[in-house]
Amino acid sequence: NVFLARWMGAESYGAFAVAFAGCLFVSGFHNVLLLEPLSVIGPARYTSQMGAYFRAQLSIHAILMWPLSAAVLLAALMLSLVTPHSPLIGALLGGGLSLPFLLLLWLARRMCYAVHRPAVAVLGSSIYLLVVIVGLFLLRHLDRVSPLSAFLLAAAGSLLGACVLLFQLGVSHSASAMLDIPWRIVFRENWHYGRWLAGSAVLYSVSSQVQMFLVAAFLGLGSAGILRAMQIPMQFMAQIITATGMLLLPTFAYDFGKGRTERLRHKAALVSLGLSLMALCFVMLLALVSRPVEHLLFGSKYSAFAWLMPVLALVSVVNGFSTGYSMGMRGSQMPEFDLISNAVAAPIAVVSAYYFMRWWGLGGAAISIVLSFAVIAIVTFACFQRYMANPRVTVE
Repeated sequence: NVFLARWMGAESYGAFAVAFAGCLFVSGFHNVLLLEPLSVIGPARYTSQMGAYFRAQLSIHAILMWPLSAAVLLAALMLSLVTPHSPLIGALLGGGLSLPFLLLLWLARRMCYAVHRPAVAVLGSSIYLLVVIVGLFLLRHLDRVSPLSAFLLAAAGSLLGACVLLFQLGVSHSASAMLDIPWRIVFRENWHYGRWLAGSAVLYSVSSQVQMFLVAAFLGLGSAGILRAMQIPMQFMAQIITATGMLLLPTFAYDFGKGRTERLRHKAALVSLGLSLMALCFVMLLALVSRPVEHLLFGSKYSAFAWLMPVLALVSVVNGFSTGYSMGMRGSQMPEFDLISNAVAAPIAVVSAYYFMRWWGLGGAAISIVLSFAVIAIVTFACFQRYMANPRVTVE
C-alpha cells in the first residue's frame, strides 16, 4: 500500500482502495463460514484430528470461493458496461481473480494459530512479503504498476506462502481416505456457528467500509485514495491487535471447553486493557510525528492531510479495547454479540458518514470511521458483561 500510494496517481490508488474494500466485504463471508469456526470448533472438538479437519476446511474454501469471486468479477463486468474507461474496472477484475489465493493464505495462517504454531505463520507471511516487494519493484522497473497488476502480484505471493504453510502443517495429504472428515459435516458445524455472523459480516462491512465507498462516490476516487493512504500507519497497530486476538482465540475456546469461566473473564479484561493502552501510546506518538511519517511514506504527496493519521489511528484504540471481550465471546461460542454490535453501528456509520462528510469533507469521513468502531466496542463490552453474568458453559 505504501508503494502503490507513492507510485500511482491518487485516482488509480483510490480505485485500488475501493476494490480492496469490496474484497474485504466479500471476505467477510469467508471469515464467518471458515476462519472463525476453525479457530473455535477446531481446538474444542478436533484436537486429535486437526490434519483431517484442516483438509475438510480446504475443501469448503474451494467450494465457497466460486460464488464469492464471481460476485466481484460480475461487479467489474457491470461497471465496464456503464463506465468503460474507469480505473476501477481493472481493480475489481484483479480483486476477483486474486481473492481465492489471498483468502487461502489467510486460511492457512489461521490453521497455524489453531495448532499454536505462529512461527510457521510468520514463515508464510514472510514469503508473501518477499514476493510482493520484489514483484513491486520489478513492476515499477517495467512501468507496469496498476491496480490490476498489484492484485495479481498479491495473489502470486499468497499462493506461494499458503502452499509452504500447508506443507509445513502436513495437511496436504492423508495416509488413508478413511481418516478424512467429510466436508459436509464440517460445513454444517461451520454454518451452525457462523450463521449468526453471516448477517454481521454484511453489517460490519457497512459500519467499517461505507465511508470509503461514499467518499469515492461523492468526493471522487482521488479522495478515496487519500483516505486509504492516511489509514496505512493505523494498519501497523491494527495488524498487531488482530494477530494478537486470533492467536489468543483458541485459548479462549479451550478455557470455555474446560469450564474455566472466571479465567476467561480475567483474560478478556487483561487483553483489552493491554491492547488499548498500547494503541493509545501509538496514537500519541503518531500525533507528534504525523508530518515526518507522511514525508517518509509518501514524499509529502499528501502532506495537507497528514493530520488525519492520528485521527484514524484512534480506531486501533477502540479496537484494542473490544478485542479481549470479542475473543472471549467468540471463544465461548456466543457469536450472536457480533450481529448485535454491528446492527447498532451500521446505521450510525451511514448517517454519520453522510452528514460528517457534508460538514467536514475527508475529516468527517475519518471521524465517522472512528465513531462506528467506538459503537461496536461499546456494544461488545455490554454484551460481554451481560453474558458473563449468566454464562453458557460446557465442561469436558
